[in-house]
Amino acid sequence: MKRAFAGLSLLLVLVLSACTGLPTTGYVNPGRGPEGDQTQQFAFVPDGPLEDASPAEIVEGFLRAGSGPADDWATAKLFLAPGTQWDPRARVTIDRLADRRATAVPDGTSVGVQLSTIAGVDADGAYSPAVSGATETLSFTLARVDDQWRITSAPDGVVLYEEVFPTVYQAASVAYFDPTWSFIVPDVRWFPRPLVASRVTTALVDGQPSAWLSGAVKNAFPDGLSLVGRSVTLSSSGVAQVQLPQAALSLDRTTLDRMQTQLTRSLATAGISEVQMTVDGTPIAATELPVKATRVDPSPAVLTTDGTFGVLSGETVETIPTLSDAVESLAPTSVELEADRSLAAVLTQQGAVASALADGGTFLLDDRAGLLPPSIDATGEIWSVPRSAPSQLRAYTPQGVPRDIGNAWPDASEVVSFQISRDGTRVAAIVTVAGVREVWLAGIVREGNAVSLGPPHVLSFSEPGAFDLAWLDDTVVGVLTSVDGAARLDELNVGGRGTVGPVPESAKAIAGGSATVRILDDSGRLFSRRGSSWTLVASDIRVLAVQQGTTS
Repeated sequence: MKRAFAGLSLLLVLVLSACTGLPTTGYVNPGRGPEGDQTQQFAFVPDGPLEDASPAEIVEGFLRAGSGPADDWATAKLFLAPGTQWDPRARVTIDRLADRRATAVPDGTSVGVQLSTIAGVDADGAYSPAVSGATETLSFTLARVDDQWRITSAPDGVVLYEEVFPTVYQAASVAYFDPTWSFIVPDVRWFPRPLVASRVTTALVDGQPSAWLSGAVKNAFPDGLSLVGRSVTLSSSGVAQVQLPQAALSLDRTTLDRMQTQLTRSLATAGISEVQMTVDGTPIAATELPVKATRVDPSPAVLTTDGTFGVLSGETVETIPTLSDAVESLAPTSVELEADRSLAAVLTQQGAVASALADGGTFLLDDRAGLLPPSIDATGEIWSVPRSAPSQLRAYTPQGVPRDIGNAWPDASEVVSFQISRDGTRVAAIVTVAGVREVWLAGIVREGNAVSLGPPHVLSFSEPGAFDLAWLDDTVVGVLTSVDGAARLDELNVGGRGTVGPVPESAKAIAGGSATVRILDDSGRLFSRRGSSWTLVASDIRVLAVQQGTTS
């Protein structure tokens, strides 16, 4: 056992750059802040400054110590001269370790560190990718303290290389409501693992939504209400308790229930299953509310090559009463279904956008040139835009009454594909900016009768060959790309890192499924992903419809 443990320790030292792994899971004492992630097996315990270390070595050790948030980064602070001010919570810079370079001036009083930046996390935990090829230089000043070099000035924040970041920080979602109080909208943030529960609670109660989402969501917690203390504690029965001020007792029951719902949903992403709001230690009467589901029906909706539209069940297509006839009459090249299947948005073979209604009626909505496949929002309006004119985004009632959408994709010269999220608060789009394809998100802001897009939030600064996208779930956007004839699927996490994987050859369309991804290829074959492999579901499919939720 000792030999095996020694080998493991050496491996950790090599892989984690002189940081030691220690177990962190186990019994949590009542009254202590709960662990944010019960699956976390070790925490980083970085080395302090070595005797007679050079200025560059001191700075390099200080940067490595950013991986140890315990006791408010106590180890990192050992590298600082007495009285030096440094705020480790201000930001996280995520970089490539192999590209990190520290260079000291001859007299050792300053050190510059060059970084290849991949992404950053701000003080509120919001994650943003960096532009491809981005670099940054950090400047440090040093002085002799008791004949040892120490840092007298350091940029606020910590630097973590990309492999270490998800081990030191954990993603959690601050849960907001949509404007109708019907859906939960996750605002993904990253917090140090030992502090996740308290930080996500503080972000919800005392903070604001991410800038790009502000205006598109609602928070039941009143602006003037703050946490009492800044921690979440566990009761003797294992319930997480959130302490609120006396003012909470004057709130109406509907508001309290919404607050309870947001807290429960937020802390569930931090690994906590039961939450209780209290005032002076006394529980507040509140109940988690049911919310609308954003999952998709497990059966795909399709248009077959013989012109039949409906829901695929085994090897047959079950038509949707009346609506299927209306959709078929429009000869669609794309279809999007409202959650209750009372409405379909269609792009016709002639390139026009039309609606198909449950009563069998159809309406021509938009006949501008170069229109993209439309998308349906949570109010039942159908959004349409010409590919080469992003600012001309419009929404139509199913009967054809138009409205312009303000602030639509500023600075973009082209929109390649777009889709509204199933909670109706966000729109994802592939856009072209200065000749480069990027993936953007924006909140949908409703003020009276006016609708506009909030400021763009970039999910990816470089998606060459991207041609179609879909919301796979509430926090993942799937993007189909084709480069040099090879297709792939980029799964971009809203507020986090993404993954890249293979797709069937000649993939042409993507849609989210029930805990899966659906791909239609040029030959009319429909595939569904099971685990890491793709399974052929059906053939002779002309159109794979997008579904904006489920009726169940």
